[in-house]
Amino acid sequence: MRSKLYDAYREAASAARQVDGTLPASAAPGRARDYISLGSRQQPVLLLSCASPAAFKRPPINLQHLTVEFGIRFRVRAPTGIVEDDFVVVSLRGDDLELAEAFCLAADALMSALPEAPSASDIESAVREFIEVLSALSLPSSRAVAGVWAELWLMSVASDPQSAVTAWHRDPTERFDFSFASHFVEVKATEREERNHDFSYEQLRRSEAPVSVASLRLRRAQGGKSVTDLLATLQEGLSAELRMKLVKNVFGAIGSAVAEASEIRFDEGFAESNLRVIAADRVPVVVIPDGSPISAVRFRVNLDDSSLSADLLKPLVHRALMTP
Repeated sequence: MRSKLYDAYREAASAARQVDGTLPASAAPGRARDYISLGSRQQPVLLLSCASPAAFKRPPINLQHLTVEFGIRFRVRAPTGIVEDDFVVVSLRGDDLELAEAFCLAADALMSALPEAPSASDIESAVREFIEVLSALSLPSSRAVAGVWAELWLMSVASDPQSAVTAWHRDPTERFDFSFASHFVEVKATEREERNHDFSYEQLRRSEAPVSVASLRLRRAQGGKSVTDLLATLQEGLSAELRMKLVKNVFGAIGSAVAEASEIRFDEGFAESNLRVIAADRVPVVVIPDGSPISAVRFRVNLDDSSLSADLLKPLVHRALMTP
């Protein structure tokens, strides 16, 4: 599944050009007065209506991937006819077309937080957040695509995706990937044959609540799902705050590799059949003697089925993020 706004952009991009030069546009899904149109190099251009456009004049903002202009008169041809109005115009840079889908995913989340007739302050707040999100795409990737995909996929198949997204870490340096009220979940993913994962001693033994380890083996597949597919699926039905949290977390983790991540697809069926949920206190650890000056240890553990007794395995996909 792709972003609905990205589909609307693709629809506008496929529309026939008019002899009068009017740019094609599609209505933004779920919005009565906002549109997605095209720039000079076919890049997506978001047109946001404002309740008081005449009073909303600001200097333009020019960033690495983004341009924002305020109170700009725009004339476009929408499916319902010619539309001419003053808009806040948020444009992806023309040489960044590979980021079009990411731009639309972020814009989807941005618009979900806007009222139907947003004020200048509503627009200003949303644009600031949008700039923050898109700025992450200028940074190097901080995490492997497989790890981000695994966490998104588990949330997408969870029995309560909203609770799962709420529990998802905001900071990748947090000890656990998911922090629920009564338990924690740490997600490990690998594309290798062996189910080898790195842990810290603190993750497995020093926790005030029960901890589960969700271990996945992943396999790339042309017909599988990408990170952006899962992100678009998860956004459906979430609050505006959680939708923005999703986008921020994913873009912050993947950074400048987001276009590449959109092309990497993993087989959901293979992931489901190769998911194992293991109680952290049953995973072998390196023993730190009492009174030892050692305060932190990281180690690699083989969690292949052959190395675990049957009672340690819970291959139940919908329960992976539930209380142990």
